[in-house]
Amino acid sequence: MRGRLAAAFAPGIPWSPLRVWLTAFVAFFALAVAWALASPLTAVPDENQHMIKAAATVRGQLHGTPITVITHNGPVTNHLPTTGYRLPSAYADLVNLHECYFADSTVPASCAKNPGAQPGVALAGTSAGANNPLYYLAVGWPSLLSDGPFGMYGMRVVSAGLCSAMLASAVLTAFQWSRRRRHTLAAVLAAATPMVLFLNGSVNPNSLEASSAILLWAAVLSLLTDPQPGLVPRLLTRAGLATLTLVPVRQLGPAWALVIVVCAALAGRPGALRAVLRRPAVWLWSAAVGAVGLGCVAWSAKFNVLGGGGTPAHPELTFTVAAEHTLGQSIGYLRQMVGYFGWLDVRPPYHLEALWFVPVLALIAAACAVGKVRETAALALLAFSVIAIPVLAQGRQAQGLGYIWQGRYLLAVAAGLPLLAAAILAKMEPRWPGLKAPLARLPLAVTGSTLLLGFLMFYTTLRRYAVGAHGPWIPLHPAWSPPGTMALVVALYLVGVGLAAWVVLGSRAPRRAEPAVDEVEIPTPAEVAMAAEGTGVSADVPAALDVQPQISASGGR
Repeated sequence: MRGRLAAAFAPGIPWSPLRVWLTAFVAFFALAVAWALASPLTAVPDENQHMIKAAATVRGQLHGTPITVITHNGPVTNHLPTTGYRLPSAYADLVNLHECYFADSTVPASCAKNPGAQPGVALAGTSAGANNPLYYLAVGWPSLLSDGPFGMYGMRVVSAGLCSAMLASAVLTAFQWSRRRRHTLAAVLAAATPMVLFLNGSVNPNSLEASSAILLWAAVLSLLTDPQPGLVPRLLTRAGLATLTLVPVRQLGPAWALVIVVCAALAGRPGALRAVLRRPAVWLWSAAVGAVGLGCVAWSAKFNVLGGGGTPAHPELTFTVAAEHTLGQSIGYLRQMVGYFGWLDVRPPYHLEALWFVPVLALIAAACAVGKVRETAALALLAFSVIAIPVLAQGRQAQGLGYIWQGRYLLAVAAGLPLLAAAILAKMEPRWPGLKAPLARLPLAVTGSTLLLGFLMFYTTLRRYAVGAHGPWIPLHPAWSPPGTMALVVALYLVGVGLAAWVVLGSRAPRRAEPAVDEVEIPTPAEVAMAAEGTGVSADVPAALDVQPQISASGGR
């Protein structure tokens, strides 16, 4: 194994798939772990609820006790019905851990108490009690190693590893594109928004949902828009694993998988979908996904995960009222997909999250400029879905749940916009010669801008928790410090940035070599005779033309 790794990373040679995957994994893992350390415990939406659910699930507590939990949102006090589990007391502290600073951006995170100061067991309440337990089984086991913060950060690191594996597989898929692979590689970085990386460094099923969807987008687009028979088995495996992860991780996973396949099929080459569906492996993966999907539907129906029934809590929020409100918030939801961190209370300064859309819009505009009508229609349908799905979903559920929609809920679908645009660019030639040079430079612009803006959003968020939003830009004596030091966490993030840029801009794929003569099958006279029947051509072609293949001892002609 050591020799294989040494050969994969030898300088001056084309990058092997192993080298691409490992480099991409370390890059995304460094970025996600940096976010995991830079975010105080429970400074991620609903992370307190998911940590409690994960710790209970790995301890075999699938059914809890109904309890009421008191929370505070500024001056407002809420009494929330939750599911209680008997856990180490540190988990009972998580419910209110972030409340002293999240409503005031000038207050550093140092005001939060240390969870687990009191030993023993307590009843910890979570609103995620009815959620499917599969995700929590995957990430919750570090809580068995330590009852306090060490186990909680351990769950974050496991989440970072799982999500980074998905994103690294998406990078490898983009690297294996037959043409313009830098466009698809840069698109994976654009799809993995700062919000995706922020979630990857947390305990929240939204993280694995977004990362597995990015892999599914990459694999299905490769299968349908860039068919390469030799890669089909690997791509089907990646697509199958991504779908098996996406479907159960959150309630709308099956819907997101369907949207991904439909949009990719619309942009695919004629006959590509039919050719893929002929393969038995597709039906085996489909059967596995169907079985998992049915199990998830049964779980959701048993525990009423999606709500519904009973007297509406907000009868005034009719479908029309809620739909109009949601449509008016569309720009805000798009910004949330990029960089509204914390509990949507940490917003990057100078509209950095809005600037992040510039390279993505450039990718989409370029794809529209070179794509066919059918491909442009697929992009338009996807863009329309990103706006319409929240309108329909919240319009339907607002009477029972109120206005709860957030941009991160649709990351799995929206991540396809840069990937679909890059897939179109990879297979089409520009209609106008003047577009060739800008298109060639587009991956550099996308890679540089997304990584730079991502770092700025990361650093401003870390600074907000360390010294408050109005504290010094280079805190020498921060009120709150992440595990390790601020400098160490920033350095870790920069390592991830450097490796990500290296994969996109520095990786070299092997050239497609012509087959050697000794690998070419020379037909026998009988085969030539069979091929020549009915054509009027002499069957004894080599003899008639007096052609004899001259093959040297080295194997060349």
